[in-house]
Amino acid sequence: RYQKSPSFLSLHLGVKASVLPTGTECHHIILEDWEKMESAAGTMFVSIPTLLDPSLAPPEYHIIHAFTPDWIDNWRGLSRSEYAENKEQAAGKIINRLERIFPGLDAGLDYMEVGTPLTHRRFLGRVDGTYGPIPRRKLWGLLGMPFNRTTIPNLYCVGDSTFPGQGLNAVAFSGFACAHRIAVDLGI
Repeated sequence: RYQKSPSFLSLHLGVKASVLPTGTECHHIILEDWEKMESAAGTMFVSIPTLLDPSLAPPEYHIIHAFTPDWIDNWRGLSRSEYAENKEQAAGKIINRLERIFPGLDAGLDYMEVGTPLTHRRFLGRVDGTYGPIPRRKLWGLLGMPFNRTTIPNLYCVGDSTFPGQGLNAVAFSGFACAHRIAVDLGI
C-alpha cells in the first residue's frame, strides 16, 4: 500500500532582512503547475524561521529554508565537478523561483548551503535520502498508516525513521502517535 517518498533538494539561505517585505509569512508552498506537483522541483516549500524567532540569525538577517522534492537517481553517477555544477544550477532555479516572491533575494544573499538527496542519505542515514512512506494510490478516504507497530508484540518504533518522517514536527507527532498506540494497547 505504500511506496518510498522522494528525497529533497534543500537550500539553506542567509539573506539580508530587507529582502523580505513587511508582513511576510513564515511558511509558503509554491506550485506553478498542478500537473508537476509530484515531479522533481514541482512543488517548493519555504520556511523562514527567523520571522518567528529573530535570534536564530544575526541582526538584520533572515534564514530561508527552501526545499523541493527530488530523487536520488538524479544525482548518482556524477563526477565531483558535475555534482557541483548540478547543485549550482539547481540552486539557481530555486533562487529564481524565490525571486518572483522576494525580489532582490539574489542580491541580498549572504550565505547558501545546498543539500541534495545524496546529502540527506549521507548525513541523515536515510535510504536514498527518502522522507518515509507515502500511499501508492490516490486516497479515497482515510488510509491506515504504518504507525509505530512492529510484528513483535509490545515492540514499538518511534522517531524520524517512522511515519511521518523527519523534522521536529514529524518526530513529535511520531512520539505522540506511539504514546497513544501504547495507551490503547494497554487499555488506558
